[in-house]
Amino acid sequence: MPCNPLSVSLEVDPSPQQQILIGLSKTCNPDDTATWTMNFQLLQGSPLATVVKLNVTIQKENHAQADATARHGLDESQRGQAQIAAAVATDPNADPNDVNAAAQGIISARTMQAGAN
Repeated sequence: MPCNPLSVSLEVDPSPQQQILIGLSKTCNPDDTATWTMNFQLLQGSPLATVVKLNVTIQKENHAQADATARHGLDESQRGQAQIAAAVATDPNADPNDVNAAAQGIISARTMQAGAN
C-alpha cells in the first residue's frame, strides 16, 4: 500500500483550566515509508497559557497505533496517558527525557484489537 501523508489535530478532555492538544502528522519518504510525528501542547490556567509544547518523533514500532489514532481519535487509554504526560510535563523534578517518554507513551498506550483499531 502506498504511503499517503496525513495530519490531524486532537484535543483531550478540555476544561476551562486545561487543554491538551495533540497533532499527529505522517510524512512520506522517497522510499514510500512513513515518518510519524506528534505535537504535544499543554495549556493551563485562567486565562489558558502554554505550559509545554514539544514535538516527538513516533517510534517505528508505534506507527500502527499512530495510524489508528489519526483515523479514529484517541482511545480511553491514550486519553489517560495524555493526562499523565501533562502531569509529568508540569512536574518541576521531571527532566526533558521524562517528558518526552510520557508524551511518546500517548501513542503507544493505544489498545490494538485485531480488525477493530
